[in-house]
Order: sequence, then C-alpha cells, then structure tokens
Amino acid sequence: MTRLFAILFALLFMAVGTNAPKAQTEEPKYFWDLKPRSLRLLVSSAQVMVTRTATGWDAYCRCPVALTPSEIPDVMKKAIIAVEDKRYFDHRGIDLVSLLAVLKGGLSRGGSTIPMQLLKNLVFHDLRQADVLSRLERKGAELWHAGPFDEAIGKEELLAGYLNQIEFGGREIVGLYRASRHYFRKEPKDLTLYEAALLAGMVQAPARFNPLKEKTRQRAHERALLVLKLMAEQGKITEKERRQAAQAGARPGMLPEFRIQPQAFTEWVVQSWGADYVRPGETVRFFVTLNPRLQSFAERHLADLRKEGAVPPEYDAGAVMMAPNGRVEAMVGSVDWSTRQFNNAVKASVQAGSTAKLPLAITACESGKTPESRVLDQPVAGNWPSNGPLGYGGRMALKDAFATSRNAAAVQLAQEVGLDKVADVSRRLGIDPGPKTDLSMVLGSYSTNVMTMTGAYAAVANGGYEVKPSGILAVVDGRGEIRADFLTAWRTRIIPERCVEQAQVLLREVVRNGTGRAAALKRWPAYGKTGTSSENADAWFVGFAEKRVFGVWMGRSRGEQGPALAGAGAPASYFRRVLNAASEWTDERDRREEKRLAAERAKSRESWQAMADWILALRQSVTAPQARLPQGDGRKE
Repeated sequence: MTRLFAILFALLFMAVGTNAPKAQTEEPKYFWDLKPRSLRLLVSSAQVMVTRTATGWDAYCRCPVALTPSEIPDVMKKAIIAVEDKRYFDHRGIDLVSLLAVLKGGLSRGGSTIPMQLLKNLVFHDLRQADVLSRLERKGAELWHAGPFDEAIGKEELLAGYLNQIEFGGREIVGLYRASRHYFRKEPKDLTLYEAALLAGMVQAPARFNPLKEKTRQRAHERALLVLKLMAEQGKITEKERRQAAQAGARPGMLPEFRIQPQAFTEWVVQSWGADYVRPGETVRFFVTLNPRLQSFAERHLADLRKEGAVPPEYDAGAVMMAPNGRVEAMVGSVDWSTRQFNNAVKASVQAGSTAKLPLAITACESGKTPESRVLDQPVAGNWPSNGPLGYGGRMALKDAFATSRNAAAVQLAQEVGLDKVADVSRRLGIDPGPKTDLSMVLGSYSTNVMTMTGAYAAVANGGYEVKPSGILAVVDGRGEIRADFLTAWRTRIIPERCVEQAQVLLREVVRNGTGRAAALKRWPAYGKTGTSSENADAWFVGFAEKRVFGVWMGRSRGEQGPALAGAGAPASYFRRVLNAASEWTDERDRREEKRLAAERAKSRESWQAMADWILALRQSVTAPQARLPQGDGRKE
C-alpha cells in the first residue's frame, strides 16, 4: 500500500509540475486549455515537426489523411478498442481498473487509455525518453488531462483522431488511411475483419509486427489472431466470425500507395515561422493547415496534364489552394519536386498578366460603376494596348470587357477611375504593384507570386475581408505549451460589400461566357480570371468555388523556346479538374458524416425519451392511490 501511494503521489506531482506557472512570467497556455472546437481541429490536422540544429533546420511533415468517424469501418473501431482500451466507451479518459494494475505492477504494465495515448502522440514528444523521471512526468500529465480531453472532443471524434495519428511504421505511414493503402493497397472502408485486427495489433510495435517483412510476418499473423480472440471474448464479434476471419486472412487490393510531396509547404512553414518559435536544439510541433487529400488531387491532376501534353515540358508550375480565410490547404512548388526543388508558389517572381485586373474591377465599383456600365474598348496610343485577335469593340458593357479580357478597355477604365486608386486597392488586397505605377499596371506588367494573387482573390471569395495567407494553426512545444495560436481569425473589411457582389458577378461571367470557360465545374458555380503575359511566358488562372480558392501559374523562362501556353488553356483546365475532384470528395464526406450525426441525434432522442418515460412511470407509481386488496372470507388456507 505504501508503494501504491508513493507512485500515485509521484504521478500527480509530475502532472501538476508540468503545468505550474513560471515565476514572474506570464502564465503559459497549454494544448488542453484550448476550446473543444479547436482541439477537434488539431487532432485531425497534419503537423510539421521542426528541429533547429546547429547548422540549420531539419523538418518533415507528419501528414495523415484525416478520416471522419463515418469513414472508419466498425471492424477497425472494434479491433483497436479490443486490444488498446477495452473499456473505452465506459470510462471518461482514465480506466481506473487498468490504473490500479499499473500502481500495483509498475509502469511496465502500461494502463494508458486511448485519450492518454493520443495526448502522448500529439503533445509530449519531449517526454518520450526511457528514463523513469520522464516516464513518470509524462504519465502524470496524461492522467491529469485525459479526462477533460476526452470530454472536450467526444468519444467518436477522439477515436477517429487516434486512428488518424497513429504511426504504423515510420514518418510516411501515419494514420489508418495511409496504413491501409501501404499494407493492403485498399481504402479503409474495404478492410476485412482480419486486416483490421492485423493493423490494430501493429500499434504496440509496428516494426515488430510488420506483415510485409519475411522476418515478422508470422509474428504479425499471431498478433492478429490474438486481437480476434480478444474481440470475441469481449463480445465484439461472434466465435464464428473469429474463425472465418482467421481462415480468410488478408486480401490485398490494387490501389497504389498514398504518396504526396509536401516539401514545398514544409519549407514555407519553416522559413516563414521557424525562427520565431523554435530555439536552437529544440523540436517543436507546428499543427498545419495542409490537407493531404487536397494536396494529392493537386499533384495528381498536374501530372495527368503533363502526361497528356497539355503542359509542355518547357513549362514549370506553381499552385496554391486555400480556404477563403487564407489557410493554405495544398501547395505545388514545381511540376516535380524530386527533380526541381524550387518553390514557385511563393518564390517565383513572375508577371501577373490579366489576373491584375481584379483590383481595377473593385476600383470601378468603388467609383460608382456596375457590371452593366459602358466602357470604351479602344487603344489609347497607336495600337496600344492590343487585344490580339479580338480587335476593338468600341462601347461595351464592363462585364463583357472583363470576361473577354480586353486590354484596351482596361487601360481606358484605369484612366477614368484613376491609376492611384487602382494601386491603392491592389495594396489593400495584398498585391504590391511597385513604387512607380503606369497604365501597364492594370495589364499585370509588375511581378508577383502565386500565393499573393491567390490571397487577393480569397478576399473576394470570403465576402471582402483581408487575407493574410497562413500555413499554421498552432505551435506547440514538446511539453504541451502553446507558443503561437492562429486558430482565431480576425476579420478586417477591405472591400465594400456591394463591390464584393459586383466583383463576383464579373468573375462568374469570365467562367460562363469568357476566357475561363475551360474552368467551369460539373455542378458548382465557379469564379475566376485568366492571365497571360507577353510572349506567353506566364499563364494563369486564379479563382474559387465551393469555399476553396485555387491559384495556378504555369510559365517558362523568358527567351526560352517552346509552344505558347495561355491562361485559358492548361491553367483553367487544371483548376477545373482539381476543384471538381475536391468538391466531389467534400460532398460525399459531408453526406456520410451528416448521416452519422443524424443517427446519433435520433439515438440520443430515443435515450432521453426512454428516460422520460421511466421517470413518468416512477412518478405515477408513487403518486397513484394503492389498489384495494380483494376481501377474503376470513378463512385460513
């Protein structure tokens, strides 16, 4: 008993010590202090692990594909609970039965629940050492915070977060989705009972129970049989199901392994925020906005366009997808990072082309013009500016001139509304047109990059609020302290509401009837603008649809020979392919998750109704008059 209380005291001491405020400093904020909504976002997020060394930086992305609870098959949930935390749905973060076993038998007995393990995986990387003090401190912190953590996130969401963040074998195989693709070449929804048991059994020691290696294959099989046995003993499956699963074994599919190239995004995070939040010798976890599935769409469709010849070999590319609030969800740095490690998305300084006409459209609205206002499409000097094969249209509606990207009309309009006003709006949107401006500014003669232009269009997509592109949600050190919190966005209006609506009308017209027709989506309205610089050195499409903003640049070095590429071609087609794929995936995921939540709400209503019926029946039994017993004849029987 003395030993039991000594260990318990040590655990609690370490837990409290982890959170003790530092003397004479501002009280720190910790991971578990965040609001439930923020915690749910972080447990489903990718992370960039950043180490500051004596000579520079070492960083990599832990990039799990986050599955919602409805995307995880029941067999997988049952298997992982059976082997890792059999009372998961009965406890509130701490399993007292297992904890007592630890206190009696020592730390080697384990006793960690799924909430405790998730905290360890996501927060306590500084406390993963094998020494007793580190283990005591970590275990104490896990015990101290597991309950509130469990309550804040919810059982289904926390279980999904756990399965999303488990490492099934090295940095590349993080999470159930990537493990399913790696070991069985199939989607998680198609896992068999045996395959689910095998993956659940790997969690304890992925290298020791690797089913693909000859040395460990039999051991992995035996471990899977143990998981199936536990599932049967706990009533999660029948004995017949256990035998059938053991006989069936694994049935691999044909899907390729899930791979992405997050290096450009990782490099951007390190170079933008690393020096501010990581001290020499430290490893710090950056919870990031990158969505691996969206990243995969962006990479795959660019590769397809190259194979088809739509993107000539002389052209490189850069692309950024972000939410309307500026959170970057995908980034393509080059056509193939393995052959060219230059991040065109943020480092390439290229001409903006006609994507620069967005600030002009907003300035025109602020000056009182509407999409139906007439503008003059005529050169201002000689044959400059040229509209190419379109020729000049004279007086025409602003929306028609914008949709067909008429340069002469843009220059005439800039003269009318004032070039300084256009430059001011550009800077409001985050675009720097340079210290000296002339009429060629509205034709995109200045240099910019994909990130900047995508952020400018995001301000129109989000209703007119300032956008500062960001790749991080929070920065957390190896003991759980939050060094930076970007979870709450501040909104500053930079475009009048009426001008947001008018800009959206113009951008919609580009896709419906103008140069951006190749960007039209299957079922969703799309908005955007094409751009092509002189000599076709730069080709653009920047637009938005379904709460995603996607900026695309494809270009070649000036003077380099090669076929001409215009923004209306491959860039617009690339936008269409990626946004169609992203929107279809989002719709399917949301439908499945809404169905799950509706079922949970119905179940909850049934539970409350059953409780209400029970209370009513109890009340009636207490308050109703007792029935009179039948009168006998007084004789004993």
